Amino acid sequence: MHYFNGNDWMGDCCILQSFLDQMDFYSGTDRLKLYRHSNISGNIGSMLYGYTWRGYLSPNKSRTKTEYKGLYMTKAMDLYPEFMVIAKEFSELYFPHHTWCNIQLNKNFPIPAHYDSVNVGTSIIFGVGDYTGGRLHIDFAEDGGEKAYNIQGAMKEFNGSKYKHWIDDFSGDRYSVVFFNNRFVQNKMT
Repeated sequence: MHYFNGNDWMGDCCILQSFLDQMDFYSGTDRLKLYRHSNISGNIGSMLYGYTWRGYLSPNKSRTKTEYKGLYMTKAMDLYPEFMVIAKEFSELYFPHHTWCNIQLNKNFPIPAHYDSVNVGTSIIFGVGDYTGGRLHIDFAEDGGEKAYNIQGAMKEFNGSKYKHWIDDFSGDRYSVVFFNNRFVQNKMT
């Protein structure tokens, strides 16, 4: 192990947060439009980390190609390539049987009710940071209705493409980290 001690979940979450604290968070235009946020500023954001099938950042700027045909690095992966090694070590320690190809990194980003339209299978989500509120709500309509989970320092696994989910209002610095499979990326990696 290079980054984590592997026998202390909360301690390793604090270590992971120290890496997240060093990142400059942003949100792409699509993410802001999707969640109807137009006035978000500062070091707040919701950024995709990993691979994407979209080969452009803007009409004048292309993304970095990868070893996988038709896949490119996301902007966050281009900016913080070492985070992939950190994320892989963390996931191998705490959820080794869960496969993933992307990570959604959120910092102080208010997320309204939605479905994860491009996700395949279950996602693993957890929260880190010094915050209050921000519980994850999942609407298990056919299984008994809405349930709320405190993911601060705790993992929750669920299928975000099947169940509508959102977060409560919160105060403080709240990170959420979501490991998932994207159907467009996963198909190109196999």
